[in-house]
Amino acid sequence: MLNVLQVKSAKPKEKIYHLTDGDGLMLRVYPNGKKKWILSKSIQGQRICKVLGAYPELSIKDARAQAVIVDKEIRITCSEEDNTFKAIFTEWLKLKKERIKNWPDIESRINTYIMPVFGDLNIKRIPPLALIRSMESQLAKQGKYETIKRICGSLRELEVFAFNRGQVDALKWQNLNSTFISPAKIRKNRPSIPWKELPEAMTVLQKAGLKARTTWEVLLCGFYTLLRPGEYTALEWSWIDFENKVITVPAETMKMKRPHRVPITTQLEVLLKNRPRINEYVFPSTQSEGHFVEESGSRFLRRHGFKDKLVPHGIRSIGRTWMHDHDIPYDVAEKCIAHVGGTETVLAYDRSDLLEKRRSAMQQWCDYVEECLHK
Repeated sequence: MLNVLQVKSAKPKEKIYHLTDGDGLMLRVYPNGKKKWILSKSIQGQRICKVLGAYPELSIKDARAQAVIVDKEIRITCSEEDNTFKAIFTEWLKLKKERIKNWPDIESRINTYIMPVFGDLNIKRIPPLALIRSMESQLAKQGKYETIKRICGSLRELEVFAFNRGQVDALKWQNLNSTFISPAKIRKNRPSIPWKELPEAMTVLQKAGLKARTTWEVLLCGFYTLLRPGEYTALEWSWIDFENKVITVPAETMKMKRPHRVPITTQLEVLLKNRPRINEYVFPSTQSEGHFVEESGSRFLRRHGFKDKLVPHGIRSIGRTWMHDHDIPYDVAEKCIAHVGGTETVLAYDRSDLLEKRRSAMQQWCDYVEECLHK
């Protein structure tokens, strides 16, 4: 540490130099003879350099006291920056990207409705009422209660994440959704039709498919696999094992980040073997090097009389309801649509995907779809 004599007797040189006192405090001596106290240190990974004052106006004793105060202020500021809603959300989203496929939806909702107002605020300083009022003004007045429900779910998980990391001291956002209309009362399922109406619908769609063959075949693949639209539009040839009559969709493509095997039924096999092999995708895009665009199926249905009646995702509902009404066992039917049920413990011990039982169920379902095509 410096003493008073060393500070007082420090002589100027041709270039600026420093005398170190300790813990980041230094005396900077300029060529013109001026002397200033500088605090220079790394705090939470950031290099901080701050002028505290000039000597002799600020004595060595006062400079040390001032350095302690400034150090504390800087640490608080750095902590504030690390604990902003935006910073914590960014870290939390990294985990979600590894676990689920629909993380872009979460990111989009938060960036649109929460980030502009609360992004730069310390997460500790965001009261529940502020979030509620914000969602009321932006979403509730427009009747977007499903969006509110999903945002509240994300905020609940985010706060638990911050709590476990010591960034918040208490959980305050865990029941935000209770202040809005019950989702059960306003929930709107994706448009779908009863399976008994499928013959009539297939007549219309099959005729329209004569002018849009690829789109029609993509939708047929949805019927024959009961995958989600984003999963069957991205289907790759390398996933298909014709010898063993199974398609293995990798985990990164599936919504729940678990690999899923789809039995190849008679109808699906015919469809796949008649598809031309242009690139790695079964349904390649005509406008890019990627795969078929999911939205094209939705447009096809809207243009041919099914607006607000049926969307590609609704195909899964038709198949699942048909299975229920035809006494397909619950666990088999659920696995046919790639639903994962049970606790982590149950899933750890019961690892069967019931492929052969699903093969039978899916063949029965595809036989019904084929009947509808020929009525």
